[in-house]
Amino acid sequence: MADHYNHYELRHFAGIVADAMGIALPETYAPAIGWLSEILRGRLGGPADRAVLYHADAVGLHIWQQYTPLFAPVYAHTSLAVPFISTVESVTPVAHASMYTGLDPEGHGIRTYVRPQLTCDTLFDVWLREGRRVAIVAQKDSTFLHIFAGRSMEYYECENAVEVQEKSLELVGTDSYDAISIHTFDYDSAAHAYGPESREALNAVSLEAEGFHRLATALEKTRGRHRTLITYSPDHGQHPVMGGAGAHGSRQTEDMNILHFFGTI
Repeated sequence: MADHYNHYELRHFAGIVADAMGIALPETYAPAIGWLSEILRGRLGGPADRAVLYHADAVGLHIWQQYTPLFAPVYAHTSLAVPFISTVESVTPVAHASMYTGLDPEGHGIRTYVRPQLTCDTLFDVWLREGRRVAIVAQKDSTFLHIFAGRSMEYYECENAVEVQEKSLELVGTDSYDAISIHTFDYDSAAHAYGPESREALNAVSLEAEGFHRLATALEKTRGRHRTLITYSPDHGQHPVMGGAGAHGSRQTEDMNILHFFGTI
C-alpha cells in the first residue's frame, strides 16, 4: 500500500485539551475531535482540573511503527493513541504554534523556521484568563521559550532532557500548576546528527519515554485529588538524508505523520 497522510490535523490539539478541561476556546480555534473528547471526559469522570502535556520533538509515526517496544513506558500510562498530520512546513515553530493556537500556519503567521513571539491568542492565554496556574518546562533555547514568551506564567529553562524531567517532577510534587507544557528535543538533535534510526537517536526515544513514565507515575500518586489529562504529543517526524544524517521540513510522510498518546489519571 502506498504511503498516505494521517487524517487529523495537528491544529485540533488545543481544542482537545481545552474540551477535556471544560474550557471554551475562541471561535478561531479548530474544534475538538468529538469522539475523542467524549472518551476522555468519560474516563476523567468530569472536566480535568490539570493538564500535563509532554512534547518529545520530532518523533515520527514511522519510529513507533518500527520500534514499538520503545514506547512501552508511554503505553503504561495512556489509553488512546491517535494519528495526526503535522504542518507545512513540518518544523517545530510552525507545528507547535498550530498545536497551541488551533490555527493553520496562515492564521498564526509562522510558516517557516522562525521563532517570533506569538501575539495571537494561544491556549496559554486561554488558561491564564481562566485563572489557571501555568508553566512551561523546556530545554535551553526551546522554541516554546521563544514563541510563547511574554505571558504571565512561569518559564523553566533546563540544560537537557534529564533536567527537564527533574524540574517537571518537582513541579508535580509541589502541586504548583494546573497546566504544564514540557518540551524536550534530545531525539531531534540525535536524529539530525546521526540519523533518525541511529543508536543515538533511538536511545533518546527511550530516554524521553522513560521521562514520561516517571512523570506519569508521580501524577498517579495524586489520583483522587486531581483529574489529570496527560499526553505524549510530538510535533513532526524526521527522515534520513544522504550521509547518514536526518532532516525534516518536507512533505514526506516520515516528517508529516505523527502519533499522540492520551491518558487520564
